[in-house]
Amino acid sequence: MADQIRELKDKAQALTAKGKLPAAIEAWQRVLAASPDELVALQKIGDLQAKNGQKPEAIATYERLADRYATNGLFFKASAVCRLVLALDPTHSKIQAQIASLFARAKAPPPPLLANRPSPPSPQAAPTAAPPPPPADAIEADFDVEIEVEPPETLSGLPSIPLFSTLTAEELKEILSTAMEVRSFAAGEALVREGAPGDSMFALAEGDAGVFRGWKTEVERRVATAQAGEILGEVALLTRGPRLATVVADTDCVALEIRRDAMAKVVRRFPHVGVALNQFHRERLLANALRATPVLRAMSEPDKRALALAFKPCTFADGVKIIAEGDAPEAVHMLLRGTCAVSHQSGARYPDMHEGDLFGELSVLMDKPATATVSALGPALTLKIPGDTFKALVLRDPTAALAVKKVAAQRLARTLQLDRRHGAAAEPDTGAGPDLRV
Repeated sequence: MADQIRELKDKAQALTAKGKLPAAIEAWQRVLAASPDELVALQKIGDLQAKNGQKPEAIATYERLADRYATNGLFFKASAVCRLVLALDPTHSKIQAQIASLFARAKAPPPPLLANRPSPPSPQAAPTAAPPPPPADAIEADFDVEIEVEPPETLSGLPSIPLFSTLTAEELKEILSTAMEVRSFAAGEALVREGAPGDSMFALAEGDAGVFRGWKTEVERRVATAQAGEILGEVALLTRGPRLATVVADTDCVALEIRRDAMAKVVRRFPHVGVALNQFHRERLLANALRATPVLRAMSEPDKRALALAFKPCTFADGVKIIAEGDAPEAVHMLLRGTCAVSHQSGARYPDMHEGDLFGELSVLMDKPATATVSALGPALTLKIPGDTFKALVLRDPTAALAVKKVAAQRLARTLQLDRRHGAAAEPDTGAGPDLRV
């Protein structure tokens, strides 16, 4: 049987290559009859019918294909087929409604996890008040949303899809209809490039892609592999910052691109979509932060959630000063992506900051101006944590406090050495701030 199917496929591919569309359609239909689960054959039939001008037949075939993908839990593949139908008939709505009915959330989101929990006490000052809600059309506004720890249930009971299964059926249908575009990439082609302006995110529907830092440079480093079903590039979509990595197709890929302007239109109609997108972004950043920074792993789960509500993602282009020597002690930065240079007022360089490192904590702990300048070496992403929040949440955990104070004491010692070496007047220790001895 397998040999027979292989023979049928070879014949169908040969007819397709020769451009004999009616004969190729019949050949692929024979492949599908012999192997009903051969969805590639169903896709080929729809593509050839569309190419042959058989619009109603193509739409009907695509509807079957989208249904098969969707009921198998392949949300992004089904969504890509949905876009093919809309290219043939912009008024079509059946497939979008069908997909939305399967993958939308089954119930309203849970109440805020921290709604009844008082703000943690600060050792020196009261925590700052929460910022006001973002405007309805601001998909990159302040991230003052709650974290939904458990993935939501879908209407159909199918596995939930990150971000998209937090939406209602009506919201999801709107995104499927207006905000997605299908993009194809050949193996070796870049989907996005590090440092380039970013105004969209991608959902990988088919294929695998490599995620690189320093692509095609002497310091090229592969940091991850993206597979079908994963979402890429939401940081640039939300922050308007540069791309933080290059993504290159390992195989031929099909991706759904969601552009900022298209998503902004959806958000204006459905404000909750902006909240859900921001929440998804914040959850991903927090997960990355906990992996990258050992100091944070020791914190209790409630404090991790409180910290997630407090940080602000910040992106910086190459050469931008993140903290300048002498700046007031306002916040602590955690470097999530990229590398930063650290310099003394004399021009001497400290060791570079790498992913997972904290900076600004010495100034916050001692309540004194910054003792060094920190600048981005290439595109960088930090999580900016208000100083009072950092002291209230991080330092009340004994293990985290010990780790932070140890690093701060080492940096203070280096600064004092450089001050003496270059004749700078070291500020006398007045006893203010916490004891940094460890």
